Amino acid sequence: MFYRQFLKIIDVIDESFVKDFDFWLTTLPEQEARTISVSAVASRFEVKYSLADTIVEFAVKEGILKKRYMVLCSNEGCEFFYGEFDAEELIKILGTVGYCHNCGNEFLISYENSLIVYSRAKNPNVPEDVIKREIVKRIGIRENEINFSLADSLDKRPKEIFELYYHPAESAYEKLVQLKLELDGPFATKKEKGDALERLSLFLFKQIKNISGTNRIKTFTNQFDCTMRFSQSSIIFPTIMKYMTPYFIVECKNELESDGKGKTPSNTYFHKLSDIMSSNSAQLGIILSRGSASPEDIRIAYNNYLLCKNSNYQKIMISISDEDLDILIDKRINLLEYLAFKVDVLTMDARNATFEMFESNKDFQ
Repeated sequence: MFYRQFLKIIDVIDESFVKDFDFWLTTLPEQEARTISVSAVASRFEVKYSLADTIVEFAVKEGILKKRYMVLCSNEGCEFFYGEFDAEELIKILGTVGYCHNCGNEFLISYENSLIVYSRAKNPNVPEDVIKREIVKRIGIRENEINFSLADSLDKRPKEIFELYYHPAESAYEKLVQLKLELDGPFATKKEKGDALERLSLFLFKQIKNISGTNRIKTFTNQFDCTMRFSQSSIIFPTIMKYMTPYFIVECKNELESDGKGKTPSNTYFHKLSDIMSSNSAQLGIILSRGSASPEDIRIAYNNYLLCKNSNYQKIMISISDEDLDILIDKRINLLEYLAFKVDVLTMDARNATFEMFESNKDFQ
């Protein structure tokens, strides 16, 4: 094994496949090593796409591969290479129009023609003569005939779209864990108690690309706990991000019951949030509380949604509790994906829905 990191998974994934992948990645020419796709791996080694995806994602986690995005011309019969980008660069051009020098026509840069590729980020720390001996032993290995497929496009992998816009660094998750621990104090005043939850809220939502926030916005009648601003707009944004435009409001309630469990927010908070949103352009409002919302809270939110669902501006109110923070911070579920789930539960008026219900569908893809 040239990459020693792969030794960690030989008891989980077929060892011969891991060894072959390790050799292939080690000896891949630099030019080809810039645009590795999961489809190419699956085709070359004749394994299921899910297995190829697993080993590629492991290599990314170990720093062996780095995720990139390749944009192709979407005009019929063309599919010419337009450019290769990192996540930040792709976000800036998604939804814009590019010009193809091959077919001479413009095209829309979208999820459909943005392919997920991987580049080799590091070479194995082994002598060249060791690699050469292994190459001699393996002469005759067949060449790969398939480089990419539509399965590699962002359009076919919605989780990757969410990850484009929300992908906290390890240091960010460490800080989120610390901020969550600080919610229980000790506090000298009620203001300190409330500030602790506001700090967590601001830091959490600022992990979404291009979102800024403050807890100092005041109107003539209200002071918002946290106002998160997302001034961008694009037809290609996931629906949840369209609700975030031009800004959204987070009301924080750091309240516990006498037994130390999170306190269910009073329905007056939902009425207050509804009144605030009726007088501005916010489409999304979030009650961030220690306890889960009550059935009455959810009914208020659902009725508010029904009143506005046919208008130009939606009015969506959702709740996030300690239980949700555990999912977002400890289990590291993507915040945008989870908020999208929360919104779907609200608009479906589905009282029994859990995030795992939709996660299980991956077994049938």
